Amino acid sequence: RQQVGTVTSGTRSPILRKNIALGWMAVEHAEIGTQVEVGKMDGHQKRLPATVVRFPHYDPDKERVKS
Repeated sequence: RQQVGTVTSGTRSPILRKNIALGWMAVEHAEIGTQVEVGKMDGHQKRLPATVVRFPHYDPDKERVKS
């Protein structure tokens, strides 16, 4: 195991009903669909599975509801 990035923020998404996080990671590990673990490298805290997805604020098909 090796560190490939850093989480910069995280929260619970009321729309997705899941925990989500934003962060940066090395480009060679950033392909959409890549499975990673999020957590401390020291092994003292639980590590959570995560998947690299497209940036969530980008809506190319304009499918989100507008006010």
